[in-house]
Amino acid sequence: MDQKIIIKKIKKRRRFLVFCCFLFLCFIFCFFAFQKKDYSITYSIHDYQIVEKYFKEKNYYEFLVSKNEQTYFSIQLNQHFSSKKIIYEVEEFTTDTETCIQLHSNKIRFMPLCRKNDEQISIYLVSDEMKEKLGYTYSSFGENVSIDALNIHVSNYLYHNFYIWNYHGFYHLSNDGTEEISLFQKDIYSPSLIAQVGKYLFIPDYDANYYFEKVYLLDMTNGNIDTWNLSESIYFDSVILGVYDDELYLVDKHEKKEWRITPASKKIEQIGSENQGGITYQNGFIDVTMNRLLYQDSSFQGVLPISYLSDQGFYYVYNDFKIKLLEEAPSYVISYNEDWVYYLKNDSLYAYSLEYGEILLMKYFEWNFNYTNVVFLYHE
Repeated sequence: MDQKIIIKKIKKRRRFLVFCCFLFLCFIFCFFAFQKKDYSITYSIHDYQIVEKYFKEKNYYEFLVSKNEQTYFSIQLNQHFSSKKIIYEVEEFTTDTETCIQLHSNKIRFMPLCRKNDEQISIYLVSDEMKEKLGYTYSSFGENVSIDALNIHVSNYLYHNFYIWNYHGFYHLSNDGTEEISLFQKDIYSPSLIAQVGKYLFIPDYDANYYFEKVYLLDMTNGNIDTWNLSESIYFDSVILGVYDDELYLVDKHEKKEWRITPASKKIEQIGSENQGGITYQNGFIDVTMNRLLYQDSSFQGVLPISYLSDQGFYYVYNDFKIKLLEEAPSYVISYNEDWVYYLKNDSLYAYSLEYGEILLMKYFEWNFNYTNVVFLYHE
């Protein structure tokens, strides 16, 4: 073969190898440059100091915006961007009693952040004067209806499936219609061991006495019931610690045992005993004594960085910061997720979000007397 042709082929191969190496290095650079990782930066816009943090493990942003010792906070859940310094402008609006700021970003749509009487408040609590200055457009969500079904007056389904305890089973209400689900012969007034785990309701056999060996699994997407015969007995004096990653954590006080229960796969596993102790969740699972599980409140509601507080009003809480949502505290908080909190006030069920405010869902006279663990809802 001609030597020039051989040399030409060798050079071509070298160029190909160099190109492949270049692509590989670019891939490595991009992988490390844009992968999720914690960070904290501080920058200023006008007279405002902004502390911007990202938390990789729980995938959320924290923004603290301060001026003249007045701090506003905003938490943005389930978001991640490769760039930093997400805020590029801060607008300020004032009245005699209130101050609001509007944060501008090319990545995130921020709600106006407002303060009054030395506390941060919801946009839905500001005065009409401030609303006019902000020119903020309030959005609605769901479909307003006026339906009476199964002694319940429905105003908005929010596209959810609702399961309302009726002492021997459930009323199932949704946009698709209503039905009654009967499970037990006797009336149960305190169904404290019913738990929502993902799309399932975990329902002990309340027709049994002292302890149960059978559980009903209710699929909240369609109302179907499946019966699960447990390999173990669980006493009714048990307490639910919480739910994590579609697994239920339950302590049998009579037997001094802790169970991890997975309804989706019908799996039950003992993870605690009197001699070995057990676990609970506090920003991660921790080992604790069985006495603590039996005699102290070791329950947990989830892994979100936010929570809600009823204290001379109703507040959205993050660490040492809080936003006042309502002047009147609810009777009972049912549940909350990344976007919504659901609660009862007397005979009325409401939903609240920072973006949409308070929405009346339904009224049921029985909630005036019995409101603990009696409302469950699911949205895909």
